[in-house]
Amino acid sequence: MTVSFSDNRVITTLKYSKYRVKPTIVNGEAVQNKRVPYVVSIKVINRRVEYDKWLWLNLCGGSIISDYKVLTAAHCFESNKFYFVNHPKFLRIVAGCEKTDIVHSGKTETTDEGQWRKIERVVLNKNFLFPYNDIALVFVDEKWRFNQFVNYITPAVRSADYPDTCYSAGYGKLSDKFFEIDAPYLLLARIRVLPRWQCSVLWEMNMNKFICTDSTLGDVAKGDSGGPLACRGITNVGQERDEVLVGIVSGKNFDKTTLYTRVSAYHDWILSDCCTTQMAPPMLIVILIKVLLLIYLLILLYFLFCGA
Repeated sequence: MTVSFSDNRVITTLKYSKYRVKPTIVNGEAVQNKRVPYVVSIKVINRRVEYDKWLWLNLCGGSIISDYKVLTAAHCFESNKFYFVNHPKFLRIVAGCEKTDIVHSGKTETTDEGQWRKIERVVLNKNFLFPYNDIALVFVDEKWRFNQFVNYITPAVRSADYPDTCYSAGYGKLSDKFFEIDAPYLLLARIRVLPRWQCSVLWEMNMNKFICTDSTLGDVAKGDSGGPLACRGITNVGQERDEVLVGIVSGKNFDKTTLYTRVSAYHDWILSDCCTTQMAPPMLIVILIKVLLLIYLLILLYFLFCGA
């Protein structure tokens, strides 16, 4: 059952800090996973609750785009000098679950309650500097098992304006004029995408790699960063296509619209073997560097104490 939140929600300003990006929500609805089966929650470990179970909190949203790949925002991993890029073992990706914060062992598994996956690797766009190139690929340790509750969404290829209402979903916070509260379930918001020329005027910058939206219908939430902006395309004969992933929730500015990364602008990057853009070097390279440094140190010590 879809449950609507009847109170009036308003947008506040982006809360700037050195690393985090925290937009807020309006007019969200609780929604079942089968409506948006591609949406995932990137969760961070919080504290031990039982001997072998921990509390996992929502960090960001994301979208499944293939058996092993999840597309999200690069700024989700920006805090503490990109700590989670180098230490993804403290994160999990959960699909097919409508709850926000969950007590779980963190083990990779597929059950009726959801699919849990560990993160093998996080790849950020090498040109990321918020809000520019705010896109990242996350690789999971075991392929997703697709069903009515967990499935993929196709990334947009055409750099087009979408005149009809689109949707954004995530596990963020609800907000009104006076306070914020955690959203206990997956939320869905109706979003109206603005034409590119209008966004360029509002943001005073080139919008070829961005999408902006009107926030009077609905908006995204703190914790929804990295989540999808999905729109239905129209064929030449007027038939409605399946939803495509056109944007990634990035951030917002005071008295301006919500900003999304335009997925179609990164089509080649998404399909490429982009491992060279990974910020953390592979473990074998780290070991090799350490061995070479040790050899260099031994040679230096030899000449210091045994040389002429």
